[in-house]
Amino acid sequence: MPELVFAPSATVIAAPTLSPEGLTAWAQDVGALALLDDPETPLAQVMAGAGRGGDADALPEFAGRFCYRSFRKGRPAEEYIAHILESGHGSVLEHVNVSFALVGVSRALTHELIRHRAGTAISQESQRYVDASAQRFVVPPLLLATVDRLRATGDSAAADALLEEFRADCRHARARYCAWQNTFRAQARPGEDPTLTRKRANEAARALLPNAAETRLVWTMNLRAARHVVTLRGHRDADLEIRRLACLLARRLKDVASLVFADIEVVEDEDGFESVRTGHRKV
Repeated sequence: MPELVFAPSATVIAAPTLSPEGLTAWAQDVGALALLDDPETPLAQVMAGAGRGGDADALPEFAGRFCYRSFRKGRPAEEYIAHILESGHGSVLEHVNVSFALVGVSRALTHELIRHRAGTAISQESQRYVDASAQRFVVPPLLLATVDRLRATGDSAAADALLEEFRADCRHARARYCAWQNTFRAQARPGEDPTLTRKRANEAARALLPNAAETRLVWTMNLRAARHVVTLRGHRDADLEIRRLACLLARRLKDVASLVFADIEVVEDEDGFESVRTGHRKV
């Protein structure tokens, strides 16, 4: 496995699925079965798409219409969601959670990401339990851009030298981690539980690891929180690594909920890095 990480990955591992059976049972309870039989009604259209890939958009629509019992007639789904975004009535977006498996991000990034606790759930890889003797390191986007610029001007030697210098610094940090890890293990108290010895050695030795150390996590957000995260962290003034992740998350979220994220786009900004732009900053 390469010891340097050049880009993150964000895999959608869970997203909502509407239950046709549940919708039918609810319609029966409230005397709305006739609306399901009329394909022109908003309720029938929500039902028609249930379980077919657009549920992350359909659930907020259902929740919004639920507030006003507006299932008999109304604007199409695209216009309905657009109106929610325009009016700022984002509470209905909180019904939808999307879970990502994030790989190839640094500890520096997650220290910023966890500030967005509201509307999220976080399960991050443990540095106490996971042995970092084969630790990978995330190359900062600014270094990658510098390397690319040097190569574009024909100075590949300078580009390679910069990368090798970064690699050497990371290797040195990892070597010191391993050395201290062995020292702490060797100094364990007689009769100490081996698992406790290992975890305590890891927790002490990790002080030698840099912020570039890779970490992995499961990150779940409701769509209202997700819009906030990608808008704020995808801004051109944000840290470049978290900005890169925000752009990646924005792309994934547009695949999951194309209507809710219809006003959000990823663009190449004036500084040469991608950023996120939105038509409605706060929903």
